[in-house]
Amino acid sequence: MSWTEGDLAAFFDGVAIKKLSRVEADITRSNQHEFNGVQEVLHLFGKPEESLRIDTHFFYLSDEEQVDCKAYLTLYDARAKARKERGVMRTEYRLYFSDNDITQRMKEEDCLILMKKRDGSAVLVILQSGSTILAQMLWLFGETQAVEKFRTLGQLELRNRVMPYSVSWLLESLGIEIPTNDDYLDEMVSLFGSVFPETRLFAEFARSKSTCQHASDASADKVIAEWVNSEARLFLAFEKYLLQKDIESGLTPDLFISKAKSYLNRRKVRAGQSLENHLEQLFKERKISYSRTPVTEGKSRPDFIFPGIREYHDKMFLSIHLRMLGVKTTCKDRWRQVLVEADRIAEKHLLTLEPAISVAQTDEMRMHNLQLVVPEHIRQSYKPIQQNWLMNIEEFIGILH
Repeated sequence: MSWTEGDLAAFFDGVAIKKLSRVEADITRSNQHEFNGVQEVLHLFGKPEESLRIDTHFFYLSDEEQVDCKAYLTLYDARAKARKERGVMRTEYRLYFSDNDITQRMKEEDCLILMKKRDGSAVLVILQSGSTILAQMLWLFGETQAVEKFRTLGQLELRNRVMPYSVSWLLESLGIEIPTNDDYLDEMVSLFGSVFPETRLFAEFARSKSTCQHASDASADKVIAEWVNSEARLFLAFEKYLLQKDIESGLTPDLFISKAKSYLNRRKVRAGQSLENHLEQLFKERKISYSRTPVTEGKSRPDFIFPGIREYHDKMFLSIHLRMLGVKTTCKDRWRQVLVEADRIAEKHLLTLEPAISVAQTDEMRMHNLQLVVPEHIRQSYKPIQQNWLMNIEEFIGILH
């Protein structure tokens, strides 16, 4: 199954979002183990005449941890027996949850996101109140905040959600497998055989298959988004092909685990290198002078120095004309690493593809004189109070000339 960019309806029939109340979150205060206000949930699962047990993958996500387990939900009508025995017409549907590692972590004000998958099973996510991952998941579904009652999104709304491949890790963090497009698989196998090529070569191939093949084809933000998305699509397709070959070779359990770890490590390493490669090509085509991963002080190697490392080490070259750009696909706490990578540059810049970073974290970046740079389509995921401060790629290039 291929995936049209942003078509979340490819994964879910519907989604329901709400903020947890005290009685829902604190299971020591209520033995009912039920979520309130399930009337909207009936739009997802219907009104079963008998109790409906829903196989559910539970997640708890905060900025510090990710925990998951398999359990179930039960949707039932508490008045079903009365209807049968006494002809009572009114229904009273409830959504029961089993006690598990995730529900034990729930707190008042945390966000609950319930997703009905295409096979009828569900994914239930508890997101820590005030966390960056909460803001990112709300952005994923086009919401800005969770309210007391369930708010549901149907297939039409999910189909209109635009999420680039570059942040597909949001879905992967929920155990959702991203379908791939195999249009260029035969060509990749012919060119690269059964091994991933050097990152620069793969990035070049991805650009050749992008709707923007040159930096002049669109704005810098659009070009980078298209190049990164193109490579992500091709990477997933080729990785799936190689993984299938490994499985068919009859791996032992130990070797399979080792292979799986190597695949995950490769994903992390290549994602960052991919973004750097495409930015370097953008700088070249825009005729911007730079040095990539040069040594500044000690063992520090910032991703990019402008106009170059020769100027950086020239004490006669005014530091106000120097720029530094760190590049990280996701920030987490790693953004602090760039603060010590170029002593001569007071204000540092960091480019990321991570959406909806919390206000508290961007405020901390500002305190440390770090300017965040994000592609324009990602900037829209941030709160208005942050957007005025954020810089897009085109704006960053503007300060380099």
